[in-house]
Amino acid sequence: MVKCSFCGRDEKSYKGLHLIRNIGVVNYFCSSKCRRNMIKLGRDKRKFKWTEAFHQTRGKARDKVISDAAIAAEKAANPIVEVSKKKATKKVVAK
Repeated sequence: MVKCSFCGRDEKSYKGLHLIRNIGVVNYFCSSKCRRNMIKLGRDKRKFKWTEAFHQTRGKARDKVISDAAIAAEKAANPIVEVSKKKATKKVVAK
Protein backbone atom coordinates (compact mmCIF):
# COMPACT_ATOMS: atom_id res chain seq x y z
CA MET A 1 0.00 0.00 0.00
CA VAL A 2 1.18 3.46 -0.90
CA LYS A 3 0.11 6.73 0.73
CA CYS A 4 -0.89 9.70 -1.38
CA SER A 5 1.60 12.55 -1.01
CA PHE A 6 -1.20 15.12 -0.69
CA CYS A 7 -4.27 13.62 1.00
CA GLY A 8 -2.65 10.65 2.79
CA ARG A 9 -5.08 8.06 1.39
CA ASP A 10 -3.85 4.45 1.20
CA GLU A 11 -4.07 2.95 -2.26
CA LYS A 12 -2.66 -0.01 -4.17
CA SER A 13 0.77 0.65 -5.67
CA TYR A 14 -0.38 -0.04 -9.23
CA LYS A 15 -3.08 2.64 -9.11
CA GLY A 16 -2.61 6.39 -9.26
CA LEU A 17 0.39 8.33 -10.51
CA HIS A 18 4.01 8.17 -9.35
CA LEU A 19 5.92 11.38 -10.01
CA ILE A 20 9.69 10.90 -9.81
CA ARG A 21 11.64 14.15 -9.71
CA ASN A 22 15.24 14.70 -10.77
CA ILE A 23 16.38 15.13 -7.16
CA GLY A 24 15.19 11.61 -6.34
CA VAL A 25 11.93 12.44 -4.57
CA VAL A 26 9.01 10.16 -5.41
CA ASN A 27 5.54 11.65 -5.03
CA TYR A 28 2.48 9.42 -5.30
CA PHE A 29 -0.94 10.83 -6.14
CA CYS A 30 -4.17 8.86 -5.83
CA SER A 31 -6.17 11.22 -8.06
CA SER A 32 -5.83 14.16 -10.42
CA LYS A 33 -7.44 16.30 -7.70
CA CYS A 34 -4.47 15.69 -5.38
CA ARG A 35 -1.93 16.13 -8.20
CA ARG A 36 -3.39 19.47 -9.32
CA ASN A 37 -3.66 20.81 -5.77
CA MET A 38 -0.02 20.04 -4.92
CA ILE A 39 1.86 20.63 -8.16
CA LYS A 40 -0.11 22.99 -10.38
CA LEU A 41 -1.85 25.09 -7.73
CA GLY A 42 0.84 24.81 -5.02
CA ARG A 43 -1.61 24.40 -2.17
CA ASP A 44 -0.76 23.43 1.40
CA LYS A 45 -2.22 20.05 2.39
CA ARG A 46 -2.63 21.17 6.01
CA LYS A 47 -5.33 23.69 5.02
CA PHE A 48 -7.86 21.30 3.46
CA LYS A 49 -10.35 19.39 5.59
CA TRP A 50 -10.35 16.34 3.31
CA THR A 51 -6.64 15.62 3.85
CA GLU A 52 -5.05 13.57 6.59
CA ALA A 53 -2.48 16.30 7.32
CA PHE A 54 -5.31 18.69 8.25
CA HIS A 55 -6.51 16.35 10.99
CA GLN A 56 -3.00 15.60 12.25
CA THR A 57 -2.09 19.27 12.70
CA ARG A 58 -5.20 19.83 14.82
CA GLY A 59 -4.66 16.75 16.97
CA LYS A 60 -7.75 15.02 15.62
CA ALA A 61 -6.07 12.29 13.60
CA ARG A 62 -8.45 9.66 12.35
CA ASP A 63 -7.75 6.24 13.81
CA LYS A 64 -7.80 3.49 11.24
CA VAL A 65 -8.62 0.35 13.16
CA ILE A 66 -8.26 -2.85 11.18
CA SER A 67 -9.65 -5.95 12.80
CA ASP A 68 -7.86 -9.30 12.76
CA ALA A 69 -10.80 -10.80 10.86
CA ALA A 70 -10.33 -8.32 8.01
CA ILE A 71 -6.62 -9.14 7.77
CA ALA A 72 -7.36 -12.88 7.78
CA ALA A 73 -10.01 -12.45 5.07
CA GLU A 74 -7.56 -10.53 2.89
CA LYS A 75 -4.90 -13.22 3.27
CA ALA A 76 -7.44 -15.93 2.42
CA ALA A 77 -8.51 -14.06 -0.72
CA ASN A 78 -4.91 -13.69 -1.96
CA PRO A 79 -3.02 -16.85 -0.98
CA ILE A 80 0.69 -17.12 -1.73
CA VAL A 81 1.30 -20.18 -3.88
CA GLU A 82 4.77 -21.56 -4.42
CA VAL A 83 5.34 -23.53 -7.59
CA SER A 84 8.34 -25.79 -7.89
CA LYS A 85 10.25 -26.02 -11.15
CA LYS A 86 9.41 -29.72 -11.54
CA LYS A 87 5.66 -29.10 -11.41
CA ALA A 88 5.81 -26.15 -13.80
CA THR A 89 7.74 -27.92 -16.59
CA LYS A 90 5.34 -30.60 -17.78
CA LYS A 91 5.57 -31.63 -21.41
CA VAL A 92 2.41 -31.76 -23.44
CA VAL A 93 2.38 -34.46 -26.09
CA ALA A 94 -0.15 -34.23 -28.93
CA LYS A 95 -1.72 -37.51 -30.03
